[in-house]
Amino acid sequence: MKFDILEHKKNPLMHREEFLIGLDHSGKPTPNRKEIMSELVKELKTKEDLIIIDKIFNKVGKPSSEARVLVYKKPGDVPKYKLEKMKRRLEKKKKEKPATPAEKPEAAEGEKKPAEAKPEEQEAGKEEKKEEKPAEEKPPEEAKEAEKKEEKKE
Repeated sequence: MKFDILEHKKNPLMHREEFLIGLDHSGKPTPNRKEIMSELVKELKTKEDLIIIDKIFNKVGKPSSEARVLVYKKPGDVPKYKLEKMKRRLEKKKKEKPATPAEKPEAAEGEKKPAEAKPEEQEAGKEEKKEEKPAEEKPPEEAKEAEKKEEKKE
């Protein structure tokens, strides 16, 4: 992964420097925050605690992205909510792992999967469902009016 600093801006009011970084990751997926963080620590010669990777923008159809990075001067300057959000994002990536086929829970031996049920059993289940629903009965007057309307239509 290669990166270039596209924009550098000092923000003295917030006690930080703001960077817009261009990432080139040809042949690989978009790098995660941890990968970007390790590269930034080397390049900017600062501590991990002072760097907040605010946003990663992907470019559709291209093996490149842009990242908005905030670098603070001292640990007390980093807003707590940004620090907590960054930690959650880094931990989230660790927890997310796709389930492998071996880890998927299988149906119990006694239970049948819907595809395995015999057609006769499926039809019996449908009939039971129909019987459970009470038939809506109309008062005799409404029933007569409905019959008259049907006769007129024909």
